[in-house]
Amino acid sequence: MQGMSTLLALPLLRTEEPETLLYNGNIWTVDEAQPRAQAVAIRSGRLLAVGSNAEVLPLATARTRKIDLAFKSVLPGFNDAHAHPVESGVQHLRKVACDSDSIEKIQTVLHARALQTPPGEWVLGFLYDDGKTPRPINRGDLDAAVPDHPVLVQHRGGHTAFVSSLALQLAQVNDQTPDPAGGRFEHDAAGHLMGFVADAGMQAFFKLISNKNTREDHCQGAALISKLFVTKGVTSACDADASTDDVQGYQDARDAGKLAMRLYCHVSAASLDHFMAAGIHTGFGDQWVRIGGVKQYADGSISERTAWLSQPYIGIPNNYVGLQLSSR
Repeated sequence: MQGMSTLLALPLLRTEEPETLLYNGNIWTVDEAQPRAQAVAIRSGRLLAVGSNAEVLPLATARTRKIDLAFKSVLPGFNDAHAHPVESGVQHLRKVACDSDSIEKIQTVLHARALQTPPGEWVLGFLYDDGKTPRPINRGDLDAAVPDHPVLVQHRGGHTAFVSSLALQLAQVNDQTPDPAGGRFEHDAAGHLMGFVADAGMQAFFKLISNKNTREDHCQGAALISKLFVTKGVTSACDADASTDDVQGYQDARDAGKLAMRLYCHVSAASLDHFMAAGIHTGFGDQWVRIGGVKQYADGSISERTAWLSQPYIGIPNNYVGLQLSSR
């Protein structure tokens, strides 16, 4: 080990007392000049020193918590550059997880939720991935599982959803309904609706679903999802479409001491006027919750075949090239 890491010069370190010191480890420094270290000293969530055991251990005092890593590895926390954390957290609280590779298992969990749902209210699913199941789910699958409630199951990518026949009826969407601008209602070869709706096509259903999420729901959602993130080593994320409610949820969770990760928020274009009226701009916030840029949609999602391409998608008729959501 050649000298101290360049994270901080040694003379400055001796003026600060580390709260925690990790040693006997395989520490990834992300520094090409010194890719590995044995020990690291920490104070108030910041690194004070990185180097060999011989260099860092003398910085400890009687009050320093020392942890022998027994040669285990330590990596910097990962950053998720595109996520929707608080939205996902609220969904975990309110919706049915449909991330199974079995259509039958998805039907089972939706049916179980329907048994607990008051008559006429929606049964909502999320996290569905049509790449996992043998084929995409359709309205027939949802009708069989939940015949007496409208059902909407959103794809994990957020740009598409699968709805039941009762949902289509309530939204007044039928075989003859034209696709909305920036949206799509998928039909089978006979011209009948499949129950698959994309991007702007989802709005016909979203507007029928009562949003009962409270400020406390957003706080709980932020707290829950941040804990799930850090269990996977993700310690910071960019919220790629944050509403005013989302940012409030992060702030409330932070103030309650329940926010376990750092957030950088690109605000939703739909909420931009509200942020600007409040004097909130890029850079506003602190190390835990900070405002970034503005999220504007140009097209859809590759994984859901709604991204706008220069060549048609394979396997989708009529030279379908995706959806353009904005011309700006």
